[in-house]
Amino acid sequence: MLFIARYALKSPFHASTVVSILAILSLFVPLVSVLSGAIVGLIILTQGLLSGARALVVSIVGITVVSYLVTQSPALGITIGLVQWVPMVILAEILRRTHSMSFTLVGGMAIALLVVVAQYVFWPDIDKLWAEYVQLMFQNVALDQPAMQLEQLQSGMQELVHWMVIVLVAVMYSTFIGTLMASRWFQARLADSKGFRDEFYNIKLGKGAAIATVLMAVLSLALKQDLLLAMLMVMMATFLYQGLAIVHSWSRRGKRKGWLVLLYVMMVIFPQVVAATAFLGVIDNWTDFRSRLRNNESV
Repeated sequence: MLFIARYALKSPFHASTVVSILAILSLFVPLVSVLSGAIVGLIILTQGLLSGARALVVSIVGITVVSYLVTQSPALGITIGLVQWVPMVILAEILRRTHSMSFTLVGGMAIALLVVVAQYVFWPDIDKLWAEYVQLMFQNVALDQPAMQLEQLQSGMQELVHWMVIVLVAVMYSTFIGTLMASRWFQARLADSKGFRDEFYNIKLGKGAAIATVLMAVLSLALKQDLLLAMLMVMMATFLYQGLAIVHSWSRRGKRKGWLVLLYVMMVIFPQVVAATAFLGVIDNWTDFRSRLRNNESV
């Protein structure tokens, strides 16, 4: 992947070409959008907002043309481009100006919380719309099921869609932060620097954000409001990165790479492990696990 990043930084033309090609490929292979976003972030981190904006405009034009030729819908290409890249532009510019991954995480969390509020204010019935869409997708399957199984299937789909809506912004925000970290990793590797590793290991979001997360957890459990729960998901997704920073630091100091691999496997299988890692990140703002690790090493 480094050769793609290195090629993109040669000139504005190279940057626009790489981002455009990756954007077009993402229409057919969605995972390519992560690499595309990482390149956009890299351009902003290394060359500034103006260079990133140029590459972005050219790429949106390219993806819009392809979208029109394939689906006869130029709006689809514009929407995909904006959803993929505008959050990356904002996050990368915050990181470029502040040189602080921790500040970027907290700032991005605040923006994501505003998006959650907008989601529930302007689209309060979005889960019902999604449920209807999912039911249409499985309509042929449902026709072959007995009445009782059909009722259970519909109930299960509604519950699934309900939780999908609650975690939607949190998942998207986590994806954008992960993509931003890929941008910063590219930047560090191209400069032959260990800056990204040090920044990641030292992520600490602060007691203010941690207290806000604890209060949000209490409120969401007490009031059982979807809006509050969705906001809590965003906050926990943010502290997940502090929890991962602790685990990575522990793994590096003790040379326990096997445990690190096991953690990521368990996170994919068990959502409880994700929640526990995020909770570790929250309480670290008082316990400071990494300082204790350093103190134990010096003894």
